[in-house]
Amino acid sequence: MTTNPILIVTAAASVSSAAVGGLFFAFSAFVMRGLDRTGPIDAITAMRGINAEAERNAPLLVLLFGSALLALTAGIMAAVQWRQGSGYAVAGAAFALVAVVVTIACNVPLNNHLAGLNVTGLSAADVPREWQSYFGTWTAWNHVRTVSPLIGSVLLLVGLRCR
Repeated sequence: MTTNPILIVTAAASVSSAAVGGLFFAFSAFVMRGLDRTGPIDAITAMRGINAEAERNAPLLVLLFGSALLALTAGIMAAVQWRQGSGYAVAGAAFALVAVVVTIACNVPLNNHLAGLNVTGLSAADVPREWQSYFGTWTAWNHVRTVSPLIGSVLLLVGLRCR
């Protein structure tokens, strides 16, 4: 029995993309809602701690960027060896890559803004306004980072099945 590198890379990309989507799903489904229930100052403080940990958490970073690298590799391999099912694999790879792009382009700048807030220097009306602005925008982009890699995972599997 021979081992097919396209099969291995595409399957690994699918599984890791699903894991990324699942991780972000947890934030969309309950973490952000739970933080919102604590009140704006506590929510800001907790989210700052979560973000600081995420920036330095090797397993998270390996999963996020490793999944993107696997998806990119799977997409390139499918495009180079084009055959039936390759279109699904290329589309799946593109969807899987959206999570890392949205993270870098949208969620990280929002996190940086939150980290730079001087909560004690804000008025009593500005603190909840800042949190609600962050919460709404961050969560909306997080929904994108949840759904995209999950769609990507399915399309990668369909691409494998059709090969």
